[in-house]
Amino acid sequence: MDGENRIILNVGGFRFETYRTTLKKIPATRLSRLTEALANYDPVLNEFFFDRHPGVFAQILNYYRTGKLHYPTNVCGPLFEEELEFWGLDANQVEPCCWMTYTVHRDTQTTLAILDKLDIETDKPSQEEVARRFGYEEAYQKGRLNWWQRMKPKIWSLFDEPYSSNSAKSSGVAL
Repeated sequence: MDGENRIILNVGGFRFETYRTTLKKIPATRLSRLTEALANYDPVLNEFFFDRHPGVFAQILNYYRTGKLHYPTNVCGPLFEEELEFWGLDANQVEPCCWMTYTVHRDTQTTLAILDKLDIETDKPSQEEVARRFGYEEAYQKGRLNWWQRMKPKIWSLFDEPYSSNSAKSSGVAL
């Protein structure tokens, strides 16, 4: 009876052995629905083969055994999320002790997206946009900018954006 309940899972070349009843603990997942009729079952070796990350799978199998999903710190967050999705598990089940470590990559991705947006927004504006910002668009369009209207944006950027030019950097404003 015990032999009929045992199951061998070959994940990325590493063999894991457990009980079918263990895999049934979390219903509606890939592992809870294993049958010998699946294409990844090898009747000669009497095992199921999955070409997946064995290190992450060790944590996933442990989740079936203990009911606690821990994040392996030796893999990146997106890889862990990808593996959870493949096995049909919910990332929200990660234990509180691992949650901060696990979600760092999401915070990093959010920060990078914000910085990318700032880079796009800080591209040098056209002369027409500068004229619009300083309220002399009409004079610009007519080609009648006086000396102050031409210098004001340059002086403004010298103080507002101290790394915007070599003049700003050398003026000591950026120090």
